[in-house]
Amino acid sequence: MSNKVKIVADSTCDLNEGLLSQYGIETIALPVNLGDKACLDGVDVHTPDLFEYYRQTGKLPTTSAPTPAYYEEFYQKWTDEGYDVVHLSISGEMTVTPNIARMAAEHFPNVHPVDSRNVSSGMGILAVYAAELRDKGLSAAEIADAVREQSKKIRTAFVISTLLYMYKGGRCTGVQMLGANLLNLKPCIEVQDGKMGVTKKYRGSLEHVVCQMIRDKLTNGEEIDPSRMMIAHYDAGDKVVEAAKKTCLSLVPFRSFDVNGTGCSVSVHCGPGTLGIIYMVK
Repeated sequence: MSNKVKIVADSTCDLNEGLLSQYGIETIALPVNLGDKACLDGVDVHTPDLFEYYRQTGKLPTTSAPTPAYYEEFYQKWTDEGYDVVHLSISGEMTVTPNIARMAAEHFPNVHPVDSRNVSSGMGILAVYAAELRDKGLSAAEIADAVREQSKKIRTAFVISTLLYMYKGGRCTGVQMLGANLLNLKPCIEVQDGKMGVTKKYRGSLEHVVCQMIRDKLTNGEEIDPSRMMIAHYDAGDKVVEAAKKTCLSLVPFRSFDVNGTGCSVSVHCGPGTLGIIYMVK
């Protein structure tokens, strides 16, 4: 008989508390630094704190990877309670975190680290998928293999309102930021092959751009899996979120629809007025 299974995701999974509770998903808080002050994402620092720190200091907070010992302590807690662990991390194309998880898991034969090949609720939707497989009775090893395969079918696309925070973080030039602001351009950033990149630039209000991005993505010829759609955002505003939800459901009759807040790791790079859609294809 298989051991009981615990589904774990780094705090970058950006799932709301209702989903975490409903599916029994545990999160591991990752490090966020406010200058010299070391904090943990979602524990002693939250997304609004990042921008308050920026307003006060003119400096962006930074993120950093955990140590293997940090993961080992977490794994020990659950394995001591008789669990096998499936642990999802942000894409290894974006961070060293999955490598650190693999190093830590070498000491635990019943811990299965998984590179989600995604970010934010793209990792979160895989964590929910893993929990659904657990509830069907699959073993931890079977779940890990299935999630790795399913990761190829996740689609994640974000629209960001301003390039200011990417500029401050060294991810675009001042000329690019100035040009985007002058032309009222809002880039669409997608995850492809585990990497994030700009795929299109839209012009107009955030609500207009978000709805156009949704129409483009959901009518691009791929066969959409209607089981679940997620929106992840920070400070996009209720009107924009509702417009996004209405547009999604007008195109695909999703059976589940979840709205999540983006945590520190995504928000510090993308800034306020960021909204993404996350779904699966067949």
